[in-house]
Amino acid sequence: MASDAKPSLLAVEQAVRHFHIRASGSAGAGLLRAVDGVSLSLNRGQTLGIVGESGCGKSTLARLVVGLLPLTTGRILVNGGDLWEAGAAGQERRRQCQMVFQNPAGSMNPRRTVGASVAEPLQARGVRNTDDAVAQMLERVGLPAQFASRMPHQLSGGQQQRASIARSLIAQPALVVHDEAIASLDISLQAQILNLLVELQEDMGTAYLFISHDLAAVQAISHRVIVMYLGEIVESANTRDFAERPQHPYSIALRAATLTPDPVLERQRGEIALRGDVPSPMNPPSGCRFRTRCPMAQPICAEHKPLLREVGPEHHVACHFVGPTSTQGALPC
Repeated sequence: MASDAKPSLLAVEQAVRHFHIRASGSAGAGLLRAVDGVSLSLNRGQTLGIVGESGCGKSTLARLVVGLLPLTTGRILVNGGDLWEAGAAGQERRRQCQMVFQNPAGSMNPRRTVGASVAEPLQARGVRNTDDAVAQMLERVGLPAQFASRMPHQLSGGQQQRASIARSLIAQPALVVHDEAIASLDISLQAQILNLLVELQEDMGTAYLFISHDLAAVQAISHRVIVMYLGEIVESANTRDFAERPQHPYSIALRAATLTPDPVLERQRGEIALRGDVPSPMNPPSGCRFRTRCPMAQPICAEHKPLLREVGPEHHVACHFVGPTSTQGALPC
């Protein structure tokens, strides 16, 4: 029987992106495994948060999703169709994906006005008269319409990021990828931008892929959370389950590094102390890639790579010692 269910807005299927590193002689040359077999899905109007340390592959994944980088292997589907399909169909799918970068000043042309930069997605679609649309979009993100005539350097950091958000939304894309979009802002501005993104999503129905190393920000805005480590997903869950009981030892360590405003909860929660540094993605450990830093590592962790398996409703973890079939049960948290 044919299913009437619509496909996910975004489906990433076993995405792999490797970089060949060349250096003089043999030193430093090799294969950098930035993204190594990542699969995920995102529904319309939802936010999927991706969290992890620097170097885990978050930003590479972001660029794969919007088509700024080609895949080594795997597939990325938008509305059920291949992002890289030749012709007009693939081009339209790529236009449905926009991006907000970490450094708004660096992502805007310093020689063009703010209005000219915001209008670029419309002009790429052949729209000539964009002044009214730019003014309306600037006001929707909390900027006066007259800011369209200003240069990027005449705006503060928070205003520049609002302009970048306006540019990403002006052509009404289905998906916007936020790659560390609030990392360069102070705490008060971060909260304002997060609130703005939630309001715009409720108003426009745009889906977000929200990528950050800030777990608190990811939990504040996301419907689901994915944790990445060395190019792989180690945990995936809805935000409430993840906030109440993360399962993977790396996820628990990330949460332990995030302060909470309640001192009672702060004292009660458990923690896992990480040891050592993140291994090189050019030479990842055998088996579980987290084992070199994990206090629970056993010989099986070096011998067998843990599969990402379901440990609860819509909750998946890649760890030998988590879940109903594990030998040691769930980790304390």
